[in-house]
Amino acid sequence: MVVGQTDIVSSFLPPFQGYGILLPIALLLIAAFWALFANLLPGKDRGASLVGLACSVLATLCYGFSVPGALLFGGRYFFTPDARFAAVIICLLAALWCLWTFGSGQNGGLGRTREAVAFAMLSAIGAVIAVAATDIIVIILALELATMPSYVLVGYRRYRIKGLEGAMKYFLLSVLTTLIMLYGASFLVGLSASTTFAGLASLSNNALTLIAVGMVVLGMFAKMSAAPFHWWAPDAYEGAESWALSFAAVVPKVAVTVVLARLIFIISQPVPQVAEMLMVMAIFSMIVGSFAALMQVNIRRMMAYSGVSSAGFILLVIAMMAMGLDGSLFALNAAILYVAAAAFATMGVLFISAHEGSMVADLNGLSERRPGAAWALAIIAVSMIGVPPTLGFFAKLNVFLITAAAQQYALLVFAVVMVVVSAFYYIRLIRASFFGESQKKTTVVTDALDAEKEGMADSQNLAAEIEATFTDADIEPATSYPAKTSYSPCAVAAIVLIVVVLMAAGIFHNPIMTFLAGS
Repeated sequence: MVVGQTDIVSSFLPPFQGYGILLPIALLLIAAFWALFANLLPGKDRGASLVGLACSVLATLCYGFSVPGALLFGGRYFFTPDARFAAVIICLLAALWCLWTFGSGQNGGLGRTREAVAFAMLSAIGAVIAVAATDIIVIILALELATMPSYVLVGYRRYRIKGLEGAMKYFLLSVLTTLIMLYGASFLVGLSASTTFAGLASLSNNALTLIAVGMVVLGMFAKMSAAPFHWWAPDAYEGAESWALSFAAVVPKVAVTVVLARLIFIISQPVPQVAEMLMVMAIFSMIVGSFAALMQVNIRRMMAYSGVSSAGFILLVIAMMAMGLDGSLFALNAAILYVAAAAFATMGVLFISAHEGSMVADLNGLSERRPGAAWALAIIAVSMIGVPPTLGFFAKLNVFLITAAAQQYALLVFAVVMVVVSAFYYIRLIRASFFGESQKKTTVVTDALDAEKEGMADSQNLAAEIEATFTDADIEPATSYPAKTSYSPCAVAAIVLIVVVLMAAGIFHNPIMTFLAGS
């Protein structure tokens, strides 16, 4: 914080110290319960989104003006500056998502969204708890709370067979890796005789400790879709609806990244070999993600592999931190800044995809029919490439600086090459928007017909399932939500805010890093 800000906060917002820091969690919980019972409350779907938006904005402000340093529950919850920054990002992402769904909900043609809002709020609660937890048991439980709602969001429409398939793959791999993570955590608890970070810092350096650490981080690799534990991501992303995926693909990943960075920051001191494991995973993830994304024609699959590549850059920064350099704290903050830049950009691309269609070819002629959306997509893509003065540029620059400071020049050159490779598939989005052949006609295709077209189920069974869905009084299918739809004012506001965040956070990079460092 800047000088004097602590005094201002202490004067006007004294509850946000100590146990008062839990107030934002209570706000998110209120939004979750409102959404669960929204059918009986004013506004129904739009009311759930509005309450979720209000509570998320308030939670963002509470975290933004809070005083870090609260140590609660016997040291199991430590609200550090990096935890504060991550919590602000998570709540802001939740607010943007609720803003978009408010404009595109039941009256906007999207269909029933109140349970989705409830799941999103519960996921946000798990995420903000996880980023400040310092107890391995609390971390695992919080991460599961952050990721489990994502399974439902991926397969939210029950008549989308491909979405259900992707959700099942996500669920099975996540459950398997969580069990492995729990098994490794049990070894860590036995070896350290403690579940807290303080106990983990006293681990002895032996083979069993290294195996236990490897099992714990393996579960986190799967949740952040790092190769080779990324196989669920392309199918889950492709099967999910863009609006649901825009939350499920970003908030859990922010939480997992922060938890992994904080955990490695502690464990790397007694177990320095973890740095080598992270470097191997980073290299593999960057190669798989960057080159696989080049071959994708589906926007969501492209973003899935983009996430794999981003996981590689994040792991590279964490690996440099694990080497015990003088700038380890800066590397920790750089990893959090990188995942924040990727999260906002991914959400922006998926918001636009929700309106324009799932294929890159659907963006053809976007600059002619919707120039504002085309320019917004261009700025988002430029940020993902890493062009100044966007946030993505400084996120990648920090990776290069940290790698150079560690004197890992071969890895530095490799990372630069991977950035160049990734630029090609991001440029495809810009090329389609501004130079693609203009589409003369737009065919309105519903989710159900799209599912039939892709051959995801037998036509008769699919028709029967859709008919049963449509006649169910409690289900409100999104039959009027076509492949291309007009942008509601709230959708426009959400996308504009994402662009503003990416630009403003890049221009004011130094104050952002100062806030992240807690000074």
